[in-house]
Amino acid sequence: LPPPSRRSTIGEAVMLSAVFYSVFNILSVVCIVVVNKMVFQTAGFHFPTLLVCIHCAVTHIGLRIASSFGAFERKIFPQCALVVLAVSFIGYNVASLANLSLNTVGFYQISKIMSTPATMLLESLWLRKKFPREMLYAVGLMCIGVGLATVTDLQLTFAGGLVATVAAFGAAQSYIFIGKTQRDLKASSNQLLVAYTPYCAAFLLLLSPVDTFLPSKEGEAPNAVAWAQTELETWKVMLILFSGCIGLLVSLSTFLLIKATSALTYNIVGHAKTICILLSGVLMFGDEVSSKKLLGIMIALGGMVWYGQIKLRLRKEADSSKPKKSSSLKKIEPPSPTDDPELAGGSLKSR
Repeated sequence: LPPPSRRSTIGEAVMLSAVFYSVFNILSVVCIVVVNKMVFQTAGFHFPTLLVCIHCAVTHIGLRIASSFGAFERKIFPQCALVVLAVSFIGYNVASLANLSLNTVGFYQISKIMSTPATMLLESLWLRKKFPREMLYAVGLMCIGVGLATVTDLQLTFAGGLVATVAAFGAAQSYIFIGKTQRDLKASSNQLLVAYTPYCAAFLLLLSPVDTFLPSKEGEAPNAVAWAQTELETWKVMLILFSGCIGLLVSLSTFLLIKATSALTYNIVGHAKTICILLSGVLMFGDEVSSKKLLGIMIALGGMVWYGQIKLRLRKEADSSKPKKSSSLKKIEPPSPTDDPELAGGSLKSR
């Protein structure tokens, strides 16, 4: 063992790293939501399908560079599995960004909490999975809070509510497919992401005309070609590319945070991110927050914290029942996306 002074120095370094990675993760996740909202609202680029396509291209290039520096080892996967993943991933991320485009930042973030009950519903119907009664109570509390926040949101439209619902169930099916594929192929999230993002980018480019059918405000460009002809400016292009780069930082910060801390720390950081994003919607985009809506948000957050504590307890119980392995053989993997809705879109929090 190293001397006490040496152990103290190592402990301080680990603590500082954990604090730095926590702040890094919170800032990057809040930043990606704010920047994406600016792309839609300030730059007028209200084309979520095309934006996800650009994000996929930036993500693939960034991960290729990271793998070349030894951040992770690339693997070859069956093409069929990658195509299925790409379709699942596209369905969720396009709906998620359409949700952000049509709704306020506050409602977008609070509606993402519904991805947890949506996942549980699909797993119970599709996989016949059973859940503890206490967990169902926590999810019920989430639903009550989201419902209260939704009915009191005067800025919510029918189209916005419909897209938010589709995004919640899109996230649920994406969680299930990605989780199953990772287990079947014995792959990390980065290995899968770098493999299927080229398929995503190609499919999304073909599907980008779908953006023209989304509701748009008067005076907005009807399609990306018209936007490029009438509204294209250098700062807008830089903002769009910047949103893709921030997505890479989200993935990097998530990996570093999980590696340097525990699941409990990551869970707490997840709650901090939710609160920061809600505050950013009020401070930067003028989201309206009535007393009833605020009460709904607090109830939903309470349910989310309760659910997170149950998940952590169950994981601890499961780990304690498993035989211990050598620390040199342990692999650090990100938690399930159901532990934190921010993991749903990988690097596309996009999130």
